[in-house]
Amino acid sequence: MSNYNVYVIISATELKMGKIIRFITRYKYNHVSITIDNELKYLYSFARYHKKTSLYAGFVKESMLRYKDSKIKIYKIPVDKYTYRKMKRYFKLLEKTKNKYLYNLFSALFFVIHKKVKIDKSFTCIEFTLHTLSRYVPKLNITDYKFYSIKDLDNLLNEYLMYEGNFIMSDKLSWNNDSYLDNTHTFTNYIGVIRNIFILIYRFVRY
Repeated sequence: MSNYNVYVIISATELKMGKIIRFITRYKYNHVSITIDNELKYLYSFARYHKKTSLYAGFVKESMLRYKDSKIKIYKIPVDKYTYRKMKRYFKLLEKTKNKYLYNLFSALFFVIHKKVKIDKSFTCIEFTLHTLSRYVPKLNITDYKFYSIKDLDNLLNEYLMYEGNFIMSDKLSWNNDSYLDNTHTFTNYIGVIRNIFILIYRFVRY
């Protein structure tokens, strides 16, 4: 069995925004994360930075503890050592340049009508996971420009399903550097939302 794996985690988050998304899409899951960590201590995604500010979002290195009250599905996809190392370098690069990446609010709005809005260095959670899988795991035959819903991704990865059910707490998990519970700068966060919207518009028009 391979020691090198990519894990995709889809979840039904318990926050209001997650419930709204599930109501609109009529699907039981609303968020997607990806990692190469066999212990699932941390995940990569495009999501809110802090729990209380839903639209202030971008590239995040999530603690699995974000989903302690959620139903989840975990997929385990074996890869070779070379692919694992490339993905590791890619995630490290994203961590170093994370301030350049934004949550794609416009793509999220058009998600309901199954349309993607391509904006440079901007993703929704599922767009980021699909982009990464299409780039590094070609055996899945994912086309980066095509629209996929979370349900589509669920069906696509069905043969790699490792676990489905409630979050299982582990003493190996911690928050590490995930600032999800930080609520000390709420006003500043909303200023950040406005700033990010203007940057998204600029990038969309320019590119």
